[in-house]
Amino acid sequence: MNGIPLSSRRLAWQALIFYERSRQDPGAILRKLMPAEISKSELDLAWELTNGTIRYLKKIDYIAQSFVKAPVHKQKKEILAALRIGLYQLTETSGIPDFAAVSETVALIKDSLTPKDAGFVNAVLRNYSRESVKYPDKNEDPVSYLSVFYSYPEWLVKRWLKRFGMEETELILRAGNVRPTPAFKVMTGRVTPDAVLQKLRTEGIEAEKSKFLPDYIRCREIASILKSNAFKSGLLNVQDESQGLAVNLLNVPQGETVLDLCSAPGGKSIALADSVGPTGKVLSLDNSSNRLNELKENIKRIGFENIEIIEKDLFEFAPAGKFGYILLDVPCSGLGTIASRADLRWAKSENDIRKLSELQKRMLRKASTLLDDNGVLVYSTCTTEPEEIEQVVFDFLKANPGFELEDGNTLPIVPFKYEVGIYRSWMHKHGTAGGGFARLTKKHAK
Repeated sequence: MNGIPLSSRRLAWQALIFYERSRQDPGAILRKLMPAEISKSELDLAWELTNGTIRYLKKIDYIAQSFVKAPVHKQKKEILAALRIGLYQLTETSGIPDFAAVSETVALIKDSLTPKDAGFVNAVLRNYSRESVKYPDKNEDPVSYLSVFYSYPEWLVKRWLKRFGMEETELILRAGNVRPTPAFKVMTGRVTPDAVLQKLRTEGIEAEKSKFLPDYIRCREIASILKSNAFKSGLLNVQDESQGLAVNLLNVPQGETVLDLCSAPGGKSIALADSVGPTGKVLSLDNSSNRLNELKENIKRIGFENIEIIEKDLFEFAPAGKFGYILLDVPCSGLGTIASRADLRWAKSENDIRKLSELQKRMLRKASTLLDDNGVLVYSTCTTEPEEIEQVVFDFLKANPGFELEDGNTLPIVPFKYEVGIYRSWMHKHGTAGGGFARLTKKHAK
């Protein structure tokens, strides 16, 4: 703007203004605004400021309103974005001195708007630094307190309080505000996790084995890993451990054929292809050409030749034969991924869950018609809500007595067992994304 050099704060500020107007994905907004000449440290800070501010929008706006007479949302979008980014630095970051957070934020306004606007932002930020904020009473109004203090929509807090009670709900809310450590699937058909860890160490990258899945590693240095020889040569793929649970639960033997439904962007297809080996085959079906392009790029990088991509809608898919192994990863509310997707909590509503549940039931019915006798179908989601997990599966079983739930037969999934044939991963318990998974078997027709 106005020829002023772009800093990390200015980039984040512009991204927040754009987000307030469009509610588009913050990552896409940043990529659109990001100049080619920005340094890695500046870019990292811009990502942190943008996503952190969006994650804490409700708390930040509550604080701002404590020091503003008029409704804070009626402020100019440029002022609102500045207040938010400044208060985020003051409330939720430890490495940024208060004086820097205030002065650098005020500079955004001073260079772009009027002295009066700059003075207003300066006064609000300095008032916060001097005075304490009174939050809703935790005992008298727990929904308002949790919603404001941890920055979640009230409808979601109410749901979780009803299911889990105060103590566990608070643990879930806290976990959802902690950026997770990225995980990577090791292509164990080619290399051991120990060998990959050693290769990374030679490049100065420290990583560790997953606590749960033997073919996964974790590493906070995601940018470094993406530039590493191990990643470039196809020994690793970015994938949360919760996604690996679905593959582990299906447990397809080497040499078998498996159908991966709603597969894009293809992380599970890659993991399945590694499991079945070069003599096996993965049919990867999805109706999104854009999302399938990411799978194609990963197939090229990793070098797998046992994945066949099918661009088709599930409800229009009519293969000649049936399959012994099917993975159905349904579209869902994604509430298990709140920790890694800053804007998700503001993008979803309770009505979305009900609508998605009906779609999921239809998709499971369709997928079941593709399963061979004695075959195994794993139903997979990245949500936390029972309407999208157990209720979908139980409704299906009531209408389809030829199917039954069955426990998985691999050791790594044991810590995630919820009830017979159903497994759950949790942010606050496992440090992974949240998800729900069910293993269904089709009895041999008499």
